[in-house]
Amino acid sequence: MEAAVNGSKVRTPGRPATIDPDAVARAATRLFDTKGYDDTSMDDIARAAGIGRKSLYRYFATKADLVWGGMEPALDASLEALDAGAAEPVRSGDPLARLARAATAGSAALPDLELTRARLRLIAAHGELLSHSYEALGAQRGRTLAYLTAAGVPDDTASYLAAAFIAATFQAWLDWAAGTGPDPAPYLRAAASVLQIPSD
Repeated sequence: MEAAVNGSKVRTPGRPATIDPDAVARAATRLFDTKGYDDTSMDDIARAAGIGRKSLYRYFATKADLVWGGMEPALDASLEALDAGAAEPVRSGDPLARLARAATAGSAALPDLELTRARLRLIAAHGELLSHSYEALGAQRGRTLAYLTAAGVPDDTASYLAAAFIAATFQAWLDWAAGTGPDPAPYLRAAASVLQIPSD
């Protein structure tokens, strides 16, 4: 909070009016780079971000939540793209084309791709963070399955395809993050292109 003292604004104790989660994440990734993920505490992150510990925990319950939280805009945009096309007839009998479009819609929704790259590199390097992937991607997996089933794909095939799509596109994100290319969309399209619906 700020108070006016002799015409100047001075920081006073108390909860800040707003917190920018991406700014907190940038401060955290800088610490992870210098101190290491395991040796960086939530208190360290709060201090580096210039916020109180309680404020940090209101936004991020754990360090893993802080890293994974940045993927939410991509997941939300992918799901919105899938929902927006759900009522349209599937042309040429290939519902996978819409899945590929949904994946690339997600990549376009991220405001800071370099922060995303840093977060994904952390996820790839730490088993604790990788272990959150099943839970973090659960909503996307469930909606993908619902979409494929609604598109007429048999239940068993739809279940396998949904799981394969989520795994392939997650790997595409990790591959993009490991490199230096500016755009994740080609990686996502390549990942989606390997999936096929059995003809039998």
